[in-house]
Amino acid sequence: MLKFILITVLFLPIAVESKDRWTFENSKAWPATYKYCGGNLQSPIDLNFQISHVDPRLKQLYFKELYSREPLELSNNGYSAQLELKNHYVLKNVAPESEDYKVEQIHFHWGHSEDYVNGSEHLLEGLPYPLEMHIVTYSSWFSNFSEAVKNTRALAVIGVFFEFGKEDNSLLEPIVKTLKHIQHKGQTVFIDGNFDLKALIDEKRLYRYYRYDGSLTNPPCYESVIWNVLPEPLQLSVKQLNAFQTLRAEKSQLIKNTYRSIQPLGSRKLFRSFYSQDIQEDDIQRKILVSKGHDQYSFVKMKFSFVLISLLLFTI
Repeated sequence: MLKFILITVLFLPIAVESKDRWTFENSKAWPATYKYCGGNLQSPIDLNFQISHVDPRLKQLYFKELYSREPLELSNNGYSAQLELKNHYVLKNVAPESEDYKVEQIHFHWGHSEDYVNGSEHLLEGLPYPLEMHIVTYSSWFSNFSEAVKNTRALAVIGVFFEFGKEDNSLLEPIVKTLKHIQHKGQTVFIDGNFDLKALIDEKRLYRYYRYDGSLTNPPCYESVIWNVLPEPLQLSVKQLNAFQTLRAEKSQLIKNTYRSIQPLGSRKLFRSFYSQDIQEDDIQRKILVSKGHDQYSFVKMKFSFVLISLLLFTI
């Protein structure tokens, strides 16, 4: 009897752990084990301007820095490189008069060493980018990420595309140069404290984004995410992308093709915070709308003044 109990105890952790051994290669099989992965609000999707709708309620997102002295820890979790950012930033303006969203971490998605086209999870007008960064945040109504993750719209994730540039992205380099220290799953290291998320993103770019309700892009695929994907990519060099492609998972296998296949939009609506696909045209359109709003305000103000004067004259 004792021998039976001992064998059962020894094998129990393996049985529990095996459920979490999913891969991006077998993503079509996820719903059999993780029911939410077969839901109707799944991510990622193809971001298409023609089917999207302008939502004037969507304001410019921005980060408030908390100036925490906690060191930044970069880890290899077997699926990606992940940078912990707890207590360093909060995301504001997720919705009108909404609560703040606490930044939890950022991580990356890429293809493989012989593929410099695919890598991003979302597509933009049907086309991929070689790298996509996700900034993961959760509602301040919850005490921590684990408590929030299962709740509707309790997470807000910013998706950022990267395209190739001629030079290294110096603002991404604090992460890239540290990747050599986390080559294998489970390795962690503290990175240079000079990493600046706000500078990397360039906050003025945060007024143009696509918005939709979606999910985590890997198991357990909880449908709890407010997605905000920026259409304008940042840049990185081929050398910097190669640094991500050297990371390894279990059994020293390369971490590669870390993107889920595109999911149907279904009955959901895709919104956008901008008016035109072209940045310059969008700026012009915004100025016109602001001007019209000011002119309408001026007209109403003049009309009110005229009525008030008329009443005063009539009284006299």
